[in-house]
Amino acid sequence: MRKKIKGKLYFLAKDAKSRMKNFNKEKSIFEQLPYAKASFTNEEQDLYERVKKLLMRDEIVINPIQELIDRKYYNSLSKEAQQKYIFDLSDKYKQMKLKFERESLTKVSNF
Repeated sequence: MRKKIKGKLYFLAKDAKSRMKNFNKEKSIFEQLPYAKASFTNEEQDLYERVKKLLMRDEIVINPIQELIDRKYYNSLSKEAQQKYIFDLSDKYKQMKLKFERESLTKVSNF
């Protein structure tokens, strides 16, 4: 019989399997995501309202970040600051989209 060698990959797979077994099935996937329970500041709440309007459109939005950019502020930044602004905005968009999806899912399940 061949002796199995247990390497690093074996232990990583074992850990992943145990995490999947312990996954809380009572909560929805959106409630378990770190972004799903985000609360927003007043500025972020305004951005969240814009994100909601964007996501509720009947058309497909190809570049939502492009539509959410504050052009006046963006043009006043240096190239490095513009990149950071885009990354921060995309991270906020991801959080807000998850929150919107969770709220939409909750509204649908309540009917």
